[in-house]
Amino acid sequence: MNTSTDSLYYKYNPEKRNIFIEMNQSRNNMVIDFFLGIFSIFASQASAIVEVFLRRRFGERYITLAQSIGIFLVMVAAMMFDPLKNLLGLSWFLFALVFLAFSIRHRLEIKKYGTAYDFKRFSLSDGEIAPFWWNIIGKRFLGIQVTYYTVVTLLEPAIPIIAGIILTIFAFTRPVGVLLFFCGILYAFRNFDKARLGRNWVLDNIDKKISNEMKYDVFIGRKPKQDTKGVYLPIELPEDEETRQALYNAVDASMSDGQDIWVNDFLDEAQDSLKEHLSPNEADGAGNG
Repeated sequence: MNTSTDSLYYKYNPEKRNIFIEMNQSRNNMVIDFFLGIFSIFASQASAIVEVFLRRRFGERYITLAQSIGIFLVMVAAMMFDPLKNLLGLSWFLFALVFLAFSIRHRLEIKKYGTAYDFKRFSLSDGEIAPFWWNIIGKRFLGIQVTYYTVVTLLEPAIPIIAGIILTIFAFTRPVGVLLFFCGILYAFRNFDKARLGRNWVLDNIDKKISNEMKYDVFIGRKPKQDTKGVYLPIELPEDEETRQALYNAVDASMSDGQDIWVNDFLDEAQDSLKEHLSPNEADGAGNG
């Protein structure tokens, strides 16, 4: 039987489970999830329209020329099939050209710092914020400290939103203004969703560490929630300490491989049944195996 490290590494490894986290996973913010679900349908392409003006040094796979050309053609097609003649106007076409020009510029920038297969650049990077933002990150305005999160979810998207409002004042640029306004809102929601996913990942790992630290107090000590940093089981645990010790020992296996905590008992019974039908020498061999 092959028991090399490589063969073990490539075996199927089920997702680790944690009963303390699973019990509370169902409490989601349904309002935020609902709106994010709607906006996410359009957010990716809408964000691409404003990102090319706001950021630099994108990853090779994050912004592609094919995507930019596709958005440009859609904008041009919108002019051709405009039900009201000249509703979009010349400003719309000029904006489409500027968008394509910035996209090509970013692709040339990517080519300049390399597209080789190496470990120098994250290919899915969504770009770097403009350098001037770093001059205000960490400072306080009206008692509120500016953070990177504040910039990417509020201040950076505010640029296309404000620009869109200004452009809507003039009839010549109104279509572009409406486009920038809504793209800025979708860009803000997209950045918020990315930050939310990242924060939840960090909190999940912190919660796993806390639950592993507190599981002894939960199973063996049967301490109340206020003494276990909020970790608990909403059930009455067995009075017998040996049974609780068995549960405490089994919870690690349950968290790591998703198997039933009594699976070892089943295997022991199967092995005992097998030994009954074997000769003494064969039974010894089976037990050692």
